[in-house]
Amino acid sequence: MAKVINSDWQKGMISKINAHQPIDVSSGFAKGITWLVEVLTRRDIPFALYNVGAGVKRVTTDTTKCPCCKRVLG
Repeated sequence: MAKVINSDWQKGMISKINAHQPIDVSSGFAKGITWLVEVLTRRDIPFALYNVGAGVKRVTTDTTKCPCCKRVLG
């Protein structure tokens, strides 16, 4: 059975993006992460993609802080 992206999750992400709320998602579901990266790229929203390990990726729109220690970058 092919895995599909949950439409409720997609609608939630779109509503967060439209409301200009910060996005911070960690997931091992590659299709979901790919979809989110494509949406952010199409809308020219800056984001950072981190490989957490064990197939898990983290997507965040907070590109001004270090993902580990939360200190301001640059």
